[in-house]
Amino acid sequence: MPEDVVLRTDHEGGVSVLTLNRPERRNAWTIGLQGRYYALLQECVDDPAVRCIVVTGAGSTFCPGADTDELQVYTETGDFNPEAAKIVQPDWFPITIDKPMIAAINGAAAGFGLVQTMMCDIRLAVPGAKLSTAFARRGLPALHASAYLLPRLVGMSRARELLVSGRTFTTDEAAEIGLVHRLIPPAEFMARVLDYARELAVNCSPASVSNIKQQLRASYDHSFLDAVRDAEQRERQALASVDFHEGVMSFVQRRTPAFAPYGEGSRRRVED
Repeated sequence: MPEDVVLRTDHEGGVSVLTLNRPERRNAWTIGLQGRYYALLQECVDDPAVRCIVVTGAGSTFCPGADTDELQVYTETGDFNPEAAKIVQPDWFPITIDKPMIAAINGAAAGFGLVQTMMCDIRLAVPGAKLSTAFARRGLPALHASAYLLPRLVGMSRARELLVSGRTFTTDEAAEIGLVHRLIPPAEFMARVLDYARELAVNCSPASVSNIKQQLRASYDHSFLDAVRDAEQRERQALASVDFHEGVMSFVQRRTPAFAPYGEGSRRRVED
């Protein structure tokens, strides 16, 4: 599949936008698109200049789930697509990323498309866009960790209903139940998404965000006391770090912080 099925655009302030780019198929998900998207995500992880990642769709749709052509191949073979084995990263790769990720839901999202938004930290959306888990209506189980993610985002009761019914709901309802964090009018959508991303990239310590995302992932398995001990250990390291010093001094001096690049903010500060 051509590399332009996903596009990377870098913006000022350390924001990188990844755009699912199959508008002729409404950005329907394919193994080729997944491979390209995850490869670009890895580029963003490895690039110290990137402090926030935004994922969106070309045109008026985010991603309606699996491409129907690929789904029909699955019905004929009754097995996984062997091309998937060539993708280095696992399906849940976005969850492992320690940089902040924003899903800019510019239109309909269903199935794996909706799950991709769940793997992001923040979901911003246009009003009235249609969403669906869809799996139950395709004869499938809750795929791609959706049965794990959705209850943690909206609660078990709401997750059960959305997964078992597979019904269509809108971003307005998603905002009411906490699945979407903010609704933004279409005319202002990407401009305001980028403003949000830049503000986060500039004012939030990369080391802190990395720590917080690791803590959130670990919390799924930790007891309360495990979480407290983990936080205390991270705090002990953070108190002597360059980013903690910069975070306090920029607040006291009422200026924009100048946090260290990814991978450097947690290093120990050495007094002159």
